[in-house]
Amino acid sequence: MRSALFLLFTFELFMSSRDKIIQAIKAAALEEVPLPAAVGNPITYEDPVQKFSDVAKAVGTSVLEAESHQAVKDHLMQTYIPEVQTRWGLEQPLRMVSTLPEMEGLAEQITDVALDPHSLENVDMAIMSAQFGVAENSALWVPETMIRVLPFICQHLVLLVDSRQILNNMHEAYEKMGLGDDSFGAFIAGPSKTADIEQSLVLGAHGPRSLAIYLMA
Repeated sequence: MRSALFLLFTFELFMSSRDKIIQAIKAAALEEVPLPAAVGNPITYEDPVQKFSDVAKAVGTSVLEAESHQAVKDHLMQTYIPEVQTRWGLEQPLRMVSTLPEMEGLAEQITDVALDPHSLENVDMAIMSAQFGVAENSALWVPETMIRVLPFICQHLVLLVDSRQILNNMHEAYEKMGLGDDSFGAFIAGPSKTADIEQSLVLGAHGPRSLAIYLMA
């Protein structure tokens, strides 16, 4: 009985404190601050695609050009996948998944938005598309596609992007996004890496070990 009364008292005290905090926030009179002025002359490049490629390679990304989805499939099967297996010592067949119907026959198709994300815990390679890229930092905007966790849970990530959708800078990127229709998305630049521990670079610390980008003509 005492325990029940103590829990009730604690709950009421918590609710009272929470209500006071909420009321204080609502009553706070915040001074209006104007939006900052637009940035004048943001950086641009004579060849955004070349700049994007150079920056991406500098942060450990493989960048390739392709004229069709079939060309991507051919390169993946004949060159890129064997290279990944050799580099990372993978002897077993890779589990590959894709949200792109064009990759059917090469990778499992992800079509069910209700798919349990835990079923993807052993995915080796994910093949997806990016909406656009940014030349100044090689970031790719990847909106939520079917399964939010897919580009982060896989060991190796492959992204396809239209080379005509390579922008100069982040200012152009946010203008293109506007308020955004996507419920979730992320800018992805390079494979996952950290050098926090003893200044030793580790790839795949908290995400994909490698990233390959196919610039679609």
